[in-house]
Amino acid sequence: MIIGFNHTSFTVTDMDRSVRFWTTALGFEARSVSPRTGSWQSGVTGVKGAELLVAHLYGHGAHIEFIQYTSGAGRADAIDPNMACAAHVCFDVTDIEATWSELIAAGAIPQGEVTLVDNGPVQGLKAGYLRDPNGILIELVEAPSSW
Repeated sequence: MIIGFNHTSFTVTDMDRSVRFWTTALGFEARSVSPRTGSWQSGVTGVKGAELLVAHLYGHGAHIEFIQYTSGAGRADAIDPNMACAAHVCFDVTDIEATWSELIAAGAIPQGEVTLVDNGPVQGLKAGYLRDPNGILIELVEAPSSW
């Protein structure tokens, strides 16, 4: 029986870069960053020889976990938004253009562009995808003031 939602996790190639971006640019708090070793890591992840560096960040009502494989790492191919199993996080913002510029200055990379939705059920909304320095997809959404 599921009793609650715990966290969302992303595997990264550079823990320091992820923690720095998510704390300074996105306002999260890193409550722990620690190594995880021992055979139990392979048992949990199903990855032979897995040794991990794990960070737990909190902010905006969310708990985000980052995992860097220090042993047993796989390929680091980019995941495009249209690929099966791709994921992204979405943040509500009040000034999408300013937030977009701040995140780009902090090291984010545009995936798309800030776009005004001009039809359908979310008409008037502005949204855009970008990537954090490790490639994690982030969507920014600004709802119109009339909502």
